[in-house]
Amino acid sequence: MDFRRIYKTQSLSEMAVQYIKNKILSGEFKGGDKLIETNISADLAISRPPVREALRELSVQGMIVFSPRKGNVVPEISLEEILEIFDIRISLEVKVLELLIQKKLLAGEDFACLRSLVEKMRAQSSLEGEPHEKMYQLNSLDLQFHSYLWAASKSFRRAKIMESLFFQLLLAMNRTPESLGVFGEKAIEHERIVDALEKNDLDLAVSQFTVHLDSYTQAIVKGMRVR
Repeated sequence: MDFRRIYKTQSLSEMAVQYIKNKILSGEFKGGDKLIETNISADLAISRPPVREALRELSVQGMIVFSPRKGNVVPEISLEEILEIFDIRISLEVKVLELLIQKKLLAGEDFACLRSLVEKMRAQSSLEGEPHEKMYQLNSLDLQFHSYLWAASKSFRRAKIMESLFFQLLLAMNRTPESLGVFGEKAIEHERIVDALEKNDLDLAVSQFTVHLDSYTQAIVKGMRVR
């Protein structure tokens, strides 16, 4: 996929960071893949120093690891690590749901935005496209949905951690693409979360969110054990 047309970042290193993240969203970068500075700089038509800076930043976020023999590599995450990441993300995002409901941080326009994202998921289910494009759309809409909730909670440190966890989990899910699910079922899962939030029902919101992440967990566990 060519992502250059959609970049609106302020610096070359930010452009390189977003490029790599988008390649993860599309499933083009998977665990074990080697990231070559010259290839990335050529794709973006920029020099290597900003790419090097981007790789350092992503390394801090756990999306890339550096090996003296292999260079910069997308990490391969074990099943035990995946389950730990899910546990951490669930605990953080449940707190976000608590903040949203207890402080009544969501208003009518917020629910309209969230439902708009759900409808985009639903609309994508009937569209044709090459696999990486469809994977990008599904993952991107999922990230937009949850990022909206993280930002609305005003818990910015949690949001930063959860975005990093989101991408780390994607590296595992991209390895077993069936774990991503399909647009239709993901639209329903997200819609149920919005319904619970609009009802101001914390128990229901937590329950629907847990069901949503459990669907990913079970698919990943099944896929990795088959391998």
